[in-house]
Amino acid sequence: MACLRRSKKDLSKQLHAKCREVAELEPRILPLRVRVFELEEAAEASKSKMAGIERRSINQEVHLGRVEAELLQKAKRFEEAEPELTEDAIDAYDAGFEDALAQVACVHPEMGASPFVVSNPVVNGQIVPRILP
Repeated sequence: MACLRRSKKDLSKQLHAKCREVAELEPRILPLRVRVFELEEAAEASKSKMAGIERRSINQEVHLGRVEAELLQKAKRFEEAEPELTEDAIDAYDAGFEDALAQVACVHPEMGASPFVVSNPVVNGQIVPRILP
């Protein structure tokens, strides 16, 4: 019986020591639980923010695809219109040259316009016929 009392007393001491240990650890555990809760909330907020960023990214990719398609269409239209635009520019250049020649003839009627050709360069003060390759 004495052995049982001693065992009971030893167990009571161990229980008391464990209760003291729990009491000492409890104040440390509570802030850690609060921190875990805060981190879980932050993680959830980050997930939500990331989902929003992913949605915006997808929307931007869709928009970029539309812009690229529009750019390709405009490039194709430009390529199709380029020969006509080039011809219009050449016609405007020729018309301007002819108008300039008419103005020179108006101011200096004695001067002939035959040496004046839009493609002839002036070299050393002389009009030189252009030699085409």
